[in-house]
Amino acid sequence: MMIKPGYSGKILTIDLTKRSFMVNDLPEDLIEKYLGAKGFGAKILYDELPPNCDPLSPENIIMFATGPLTGTLVPASSRSVIVTKSPLTGIWLDSNCGGTFGPELKSAGFDIVKIIGKADKPVYVLIKDNEILIKESEELWGTDALTTHICLKKKYGEDYKIACIGEAGEKQVLVASVIAEGRAFGRGGPGAVLGSKNLKALVVSGSNAINIHNYHEFMIANREAKNEIAISPDTGGSRPKFGTSSIYSFIREGGALPVKNFQGGTYPGAEEVDEHLLVKELYDKDRSCFACPIACSKHSTVKKGKYSGKFVEGPEYENVWSFGAQCGNSDIGAVVYAEYLCDYYGIDSISVGNTIGFAMECFEKGLVTKEQLGFECRFGNDEAIIKLIHLIGKREGFGEVFGQGVRKASKEIGSDSKHFAMHVKGLELPAYDPRAAFGMGLAYATSDRGGCHLSAFPVKTELLSSNHRIDPLSIEFKAELVKNEQDWFSVIDSLGICLFAIFALGPNQITDLLYCLTGQKSFSSAEQLINIGERINNLTRLFNLREGLTATDDTLPPRLLKDTLQEGPSKGQTVPLEEMLKEYYLIRGWNQEGRPTAKKLQQLELTNDVNG
Repeated sequence: MMIKPGYSGKILTIDLTKRSFMVNDLPEDLIEKYLGAKGFGAKILYDELPPNCDPLSPENIIMFATGPLTGTLVPASSRSVIVTKSPLTGIWLDSNCGGTFGPELKSAGFDIVKIIGKADKPVYVLIKDNEILIKESEELWGTDALTTHICLKKKYGEDYKIACIGEAGEKQVLVASVIAEGRAFGRGGPGAVLGSKNLKALVVSGSNAINIHNYHEFMIANREAKNEIAISPDTGGSRPKFGTSSIYSFIREGGALPVKNFQGGTYPGAEEVDEHLLVKELYDKDRSCFACPIACSKHSTVKKGKYSGKFVEGPEYENVWSFGAQCGNSDIGAVVYAEYLCDYYGIDSISVGNTIGFAMECFEKGLVTKEQLGFECRFGNDEAIIKLIHLIGKREGFGEVFGQGVRKASKEIGSDSKHFAMHVKGLELPAYDPRAAFGMGLAYATSDRGGCHLSAFPVKTELLSSNHRIDPLSIEFKAELVKNEQDWFSVIDSLGICLFAIFALGPNQITDLLYCLTGQKSFSSAEQLINIGERINNLTRLFNLREGLTATDDTLPPRLLKDTLQEGPSKGQTVPLEEMLKEYYLIRGWNQEGRPTAKKLQQLELTNDVNG
């Protein structure tokens, strides 16, 4: 089977103010230079969003975008992204999600759904191939995200895939997420953007096939990719067995598991909470995303204790940390219930768990009182975790403060809390202490969306790899490692495949899959794709600079720069960020103000894109 070479796609633009829509072909230049998903979003947001736009105003743009590999038979090709200006950070946001929603959107025929304006009353968007309807949803407003899925599937059928907000998104809680078929577009507050537009949900069903340029070669490359995933110790071994928590013991033993709001040390029961406990006491069955042989997702039920009967799809590694070690909590039942409630309200579990750990430290230091909260909020208090999640999700009481994230909460609580407000550029840090893995600190400081472990993941090379490990406490090669990973990860996020796949597949294999699918010469080498990734990262940098970001924002919380770890393999360490950052700017082709030079923009063919 052969078709004309070249990848083409459609963009659906929905104006909620006018209750209108239009469909256009994706420009060829956009495809060749920006590839898909994140790349498309970067170019469109830079071109079309007014500078200094209020993220919660009708003028903000929010996009659901897929990549050229989304919804194909390529293993782990389930991913799609939301792109918008973040209400939490005020800068660039791309939020990634797996499952089945992205492939369904691609099957409906759309690479991008771009949403502008604001509806005068609550609505949802119904997409059935080329049929687009904007329907009133006042009866669903006030409904949690999980019940919203049930109601809409009952009305339209199980074949329809749904992305929706819960109560937190409706009330524009700044850490609100978008829940899609049990998964989350979690980070940075995209749920608040949908809430600000009175948009409750997207309901999607598609029946279109995806064209394959060279079917025979594509299927050969696809079979080889599945074989590589099957024989990898990670994607074919530990991750299918333990889920995303397969790395938990390695991170803890490497001294990189943040404890009690990154204070370090240990806590009662810490040694009992790991991936082996999850398998033994919680996991019921596996669940995989579309076309994924890894099946890293688990369904779990609490079998004993005061949370007996609580269930969740998970718990994921980040949440075992955020509601466990971050809060000094060893009750795994509370972790399960906390993750469930985050899905119920539609809030980001990393940001929420990080913020609760911050709240607990504020309480123990006397900066927040029992009278303000209504309850004791010390480390290890699992009931306080649950109470705070309810307050944040409902935007009630002191949840109004903590639902803004740690940066804004710290400003309200007072300057004494700034030292241990664990965020970068307003996005709360995830489950890796960079004092034990210096490259991770540089990755946090330079990520385009803020404190993120998915823009680059050097901790894998520093602590998790058995074949290519480099010294986690050395600055040598870290700038190059982080820069290269950021560029390649932007490619992966633009293609529409899961980052876990690249633990088994190299750039040449992924390039072969893309080229067989599209036949597009501009996608025929790994070098060409990596160049696209670098272009995307420079464009998101320019977007952030335009929104007021400066080089002084490429930093870490004071605790990580000034307070040494007190025990473990990295005892006595802080993050030597300054020297790594200077080298990073040099390798990036940015000046010491963190701005891409004219030479770099010309090399990446960005000059015309950003000047006109």
